[in-house]
Amino acid sequence: MMKRFMLALRFLTVYPFGGDENIDGNDLAASTVYYPIIGAMLGIILYWGLQLAQRAWPEILASALIVTLWVLLTGGLHLDGLMDTFDGLGVRGDRARRLEVMRDSRVGAFGVQAAVLGGFIKILAVSQLINRPAWMLGLILAPVAGRTALVALMATGRYAREGYGLGREFVERTSMVHLLLAVLLFLILGYAALSIAVFPLLIPQILLFFLLRYFFVQNFGGVTGDLLGAACELHELAFLLLLPIILR
Repeated sequence: MMKRFMLALRFLTVYPFGGDENIDGNDLAASTVYYPIIGAMLGIILYWGLQLAQRAWPEILASALIVTLWVLLTGGLHLDGLMDTFDGLGVRGDRARRLEVMRDSRVGAFGVQAAVLGGFIKILAVSQLINRPAWMLGLILAPVAGRTALVALMATGRYAREGYGLGREFVERTSMVHLLLAVLLFLILGYAALSIAVFPLLIPQILLFFLLRYFFVQNFGGVTGDLLGAACELHELAFLLLLPIILR
C-alpha cells in the first residue's frame, strides 16, 4: 500500500524521492486509488497558503501566488496536457493528425491561449473564495475533484494511440474497482470539508465528466495522457467556479 501511495505521490507532484523500486502496470493502476488523497494533500497546502497570502497581499496577488504554487507543486503536468490538447484541437485534419500534434514537445498558439486564459480564470476563481470560510474549504476539494476525474477516465475510457505509452498502462489496467474506491474517497473527503454541500457539487462534476469523455472519443478516438491532464485542469476549474453558486 505504501509503495503504491508513494508512486501516486511521485506521479502527481514534484515529490523527488524514491522511484528505484520495481513497479509494473498493476502497481500503476492500483496507485490511482490514492489520487484523491494526493489531491487533498495538495488542497490543504493551497488552503493554508491562501490563508497566509491573503494577510500579506491584495486578493488578486494572493490568488495569483496560490495558482503559481499549484502549478509548481504538480510540476505543471496537467497544465501541459491542457496546452497539448488545445494545440491538437486547433489543427485541421483527422484524429491521427491531432494526436501527432499533441505529441510534439513544442507548444503552439492554441496551447498558449488555453494556458493563459485558464490561468487567468483560475486566479479570479480563487480570489472570490477569500474571506469566505466555507468557500475556502472548498479549495481543498478542487484538486481532489480533478484527480478523481483522472481515475474515472482511465477506468471507463480506451487508449487513443497506437503502440505502447505510459497512458496505455493506466487506461487499460485501471478498473471499476479502482474507480469506486477513488469516488468513495472523494465523498469521504468532500463530506469532511463541506458536509452535505459536497453532493450538489458532485452532480455537475459528473455531467462534465460525461461531456468530456464523449468529446474526447469524438475528436481523438479515446483518451491519452494529455487528455487526462486537460480533464484534470477543467474539472478543477469547474469546481472552483461552481463553489460560490452551490454554497451561496
